[in-house]
Amino acid sequence: MTGRTAALLALSSVSSLALGCGADRVDRRDLESKVSDFILRQTGTTASVHCPDDVDPDKGHKTTCVADLSGTPTNLQIVFTSKGRFQVHVDTSHLG
Repeated sequence: MTGRTAALLALSSVSSLALGCGADRVDRRDLESKVSDFILRQTGTTASVHCPDDVDPDKGHKTTCVADLSGTPTNLQIVFTSKGRFQVHVDTSHLG
């Protein structure tokens, strides 16, 4: 991942709905798709994103997804700001 890509992602956030049918857990595939779309809009780069199953979408809950950004696995912290709405934060600690 280039420094520019990291900077764009680190300064940006996204709000999207990613709730499954029961609305008490996130649809993993929907979350992965929304995060991947966000990365594409922010950087012009496609990324493969993998998120865990069984994520609670309530305000304040967090989870970590992993995105492959230009061949570099990068942790993305997903922070839910309200039920089903979230922000994306990039772990830039490995960029030195």
